[in-house]
Amino acid sequence: MSPRARSPRVPLEPLVHRYGNGSILARALGCHSTQVSRWRTDGLPLESADRIAVAVGLHPVEIWPDWYELTGVLAEAA
Repeated sequence: MSPRARSPRVPLEPLVHRYGNGSILARALGCHSTQVSRWRTDGLPLESADRIAVAVGLHPVEIWPDWYELTGVLAEAA
C-alpha cells in the first residue's frame, strides 16, 4: 500500500493579513490560536481552506488568487 499523497496546501498569511493577526482570526473561526499557528507553519490543505474561506464569508479565490490552478492540480491527482 502506497502512502497517501499530501494534499496541496495554501499559505494562511493572506487570511491572517485580512484579520490583522492570528488571534483575531482564531476567534472568528472559533478555533484555538494553536491551530492557527499550525496552519501558519504547515499551510492549509485545500479542503480546509475552502471551508474556512466560506466560514468567513469569502470565496477561496478572494484569498488565494491561484485557487483554480491549485484545485486543478488536486483534480489531476485524484
